[in-house]
Amino acid sequence: MFAGNAAPILLIDPGADGAIVDANPKAAAFYGYSRERMRSLHVWDINVLGHAVLPAMHAIASWEGGHFPQRFRHRLADGSVRDVQVYAGPVVVAGRRLLLCIIHDITAVIEAEHFNRLLLESVQVGVCGIDRDGNFTFLNPVATRTFGFQHDSELIRGHIGAYLTGAGAEVEDWRTHPVGRVADGGEGVEALDCTLHRHDGSPFPARLTASPIHNDQGFVGVVVSFTDRSGETERDAQLSDLTNALPGAVFQAELLPDGRVRPTYFSAAAAALFGLPAASTPTDWPSLSPIMSRRRWAGLRRALRRAGRDGTAWEQEGTVGLAEKRWLLGRALPRSRPDGTVTFNGVLLDITERRRLEAELEQAAQIDPLTGLWNRRRFQQALDEAAAALRRNGRPYSLMLIDIDHFKRYNDTHGHQAGDEALRRVAATLAGHSRRLDGLARWGGEEFALLLPEAELDAAAVLAERLRRAVAALAGSGLPATISIGIGQAGIAEDADSLFRRVDAALYRAKAAGRNRVERA
Repeated sequence: MFAGNAAPILLIDPGADGAIVDANPKAAAFYGYSRERMRSLHVWDINVLGHAVLPAMHAIASWEGGHFPQRFRHRLADGSVRDVQVYAGPVVVAGRRLLLCIIHDITAVIEAEHFNRLLLESVQVGVCGIDRDGNFTFLNPVATRTFGFQHDSELIRGHIGAYLTGAGAEVEDWRTHPVGRVADGGEGVEALDCTLHRHDGSPFPARLTASPIHNDQGFVGVVVSFTDRSGETERDAQLSDLTNALPGAVFQAELLPDGRVRPTYFSAAAAALFGLPAASTPTDWPSLSPIMSRRRWAGLRRALRRAGRDGTAWEQEGTVGLAEKRWLLGRALPRSRPDGTVTFNGVLLDITERRRLEAELEQAAQIDPLTGLWNRRRFQQALDEAAAALRRNGRPYSLMLIDIDHFKRYNDTHGHQAGDEALRRVAATLAGHSRRLDGLARWGGEEFALLLPEAELDAAAVLAERLRRAVAALAGSGLPATISIGIGQAGIAEDADSLFRRVDAALYRAKAAGRNRVERA
């Protein structure tokens, strides 16, 4: 499972200064090192935080259950840096407490989210892009008109310097402007109040934001958005100008004064996201209604109405699609019109792969890797739920704690590999003879826990005897194993911890009385 996993996986030893103990082939390929080289590195060799990442690593290593997602920036062998989400949790391997880290490259998602946010904030203002030398690469219509031109073709490959510093300044003077410093590889600037210049040389006050643009080749330029503060008048949204440069789909919707929600525009990418034919018209309700359940449509409308009423950003995740369901993340900003209509300009991003990975990790966080049973954390959740059901409506439940007799002696005699096989066989036997509604978990070491919903003590005792005999029968297949069992039924006013203590005491009595027996709490 470790070597063949499709995701990069690292094993890290927190007690050895973050040493990388092992890396699967996918991780070696991702970081650009050989596996042998990876095993000679430490976590601070690949994390841009350097040694400052060690406190976070130790904090994750101290956590007792499941995965612990964190976002970092990791440096590859070629010096490039990628944004990653690390799903890490403690595991015990050959007696060593290590960190199992699953690496998910989210660089494209981070860039897309940043670009989409910038689009939503800037679509009704001037937006232009420049390369590292200051040459225009794109302009939206607002920017073109504000600089005094009719069409962006008059400006493409022109230089931004004259509009930052004025026509009379030297071209290289633009490098001293904050936008020029961003183009030289500096940090982005936001909400900068400055003076820009039109084609005829006239200045105008502006508020400007400049952000670096990155792609697979690295830093390639700057996107600049600005507002002409001399007018401060409303401009029509221009979402379609940049849709071809965006991942996902752009949409527009209206919240009418009577509370109805009406989609008015989807970019071409929306049909594929929704699983609709390419020639369909997604703004027609007959085309849209089949892609989502009535309940989900109702929730979407409520969320948009709430955002429109409060004037807050709308953000929501959900599944859509006809044959194949996909997870989408939607984000939009509301803008009110004088007639009371609220328009939403937003984007839809496909997050299906991210949700699939999260679901797999959540499942892995609940399963004991050796036996395939529930782990301690998942069993505790189920036990708490059963206790709550008892308090709420009096539904009974019983608890069984099971311990393999003389397991340490068997392990010492036959070795840990044989001991692991014994644990798996006992686990399979217990699972095979339990009811389908029961919850079976490996509690720790050679101890198992079994939750019996809707079961009173007498029924639990019958099942316990069946389990005891089934495990004892394994001796005929070369596994000299017996089990001791403690059982108990929760009292009406008893909490889960109290029941657990009683059943644990019953298990102790079973072992003290000679083992291979069942004791009632």
